[in-house]
Amino acid sequence: MPGAAVPEHHDDPNDRLVFRRGKLRPRENDEIRMMREAVAHLGDLPRVKSILLELGRFYNPVTNTPVVAADLRRRVVSLLEAGDAEGARALLEASMAEYQKMDDRPY
Repeated sequence: MPGAAVPEHHDDPNDRLVFRRGKLRPRENDEIRMMREAVAHLGDLPRVKSILLELGRFYNPVTNTPVVAADLRRRVVSLLEAGDAEGARALLEASMAEYQKMDDRPY
């Protein structure tokens, strides 16, 4: 009995795929997913605080620091408490862009 067919993959070094549930799928980075969730829910301060706290527990081996440093978390929360959601969004998006650049470096 032949096995399940494996999807064709052309070994593109820019492809970031993982094998999940029998299919090759784009790699999902938990840290980026969580940062996007925080940006999407800036009106929910307790949720954003929780997400940023959790991101502070993730370690970034490239920079030898947490994914979201405590000072960034404090600045974002301060901006949200002051009603400046756009300022908080800008900080989070800049942090996400910087993290993605590090994550996309070739090995």
